Amino acid sequence: MEDPKSIERSWELQGLNHHIESESGKLNALLDLVLIDLYECDRQRLVDAELIRQGMLEAAELMGAEVVGESFHTFQPWGVSGTVTIAESHLAVHTWPEYDFAAITFETCGNHMDHEKAWAYLIRFFRAKRPKVSHQKRGFMDFANTTFAYKQEVG
Repeated sequence: MEDPKSIERSWELQGLNHHIESESGKLNALLDLVLIDLYECDRQRLVDAELIRQGMLEAAELMGAEVVGESFHTFQPWGVSGTVTIAESHLAVHTWPEYDFAAITFETCGNHMDHEKAWAYLIRFFRAKRPKVSHQKRGFMDFANTTFAYKQEVG
């Protein structure tokens, strides 16, 4: 098995613009979108919906999110899809055990989430040998002088 520290050093992080310029100045982003492609995963980790559910809930907790719901499903002959709904938006996972691959998405509001802690955990959790991470900002708005609720009330 490959040394986890060498895997961590091989992570590929792409993107990340916190703001863009407009005629009126800087526009700030409402959302973070983190796309995590995990290649050469441990196949047994890709077929167990309950284990994946636990891993995704742990990732949500590590990033500082408030979990409000979850749904996971195993497909035949294999593969798992699942979502964790958080007050700040959602996390999703889809696995392809036949290709030793998992695709994970975080979409979150606000700037208090520790995405890196969550995706680093999931890379280790799935034992991915070739992870690729892309972090983008979405929903650029001019709200510099506006109070914006990034976290909705759960009700």
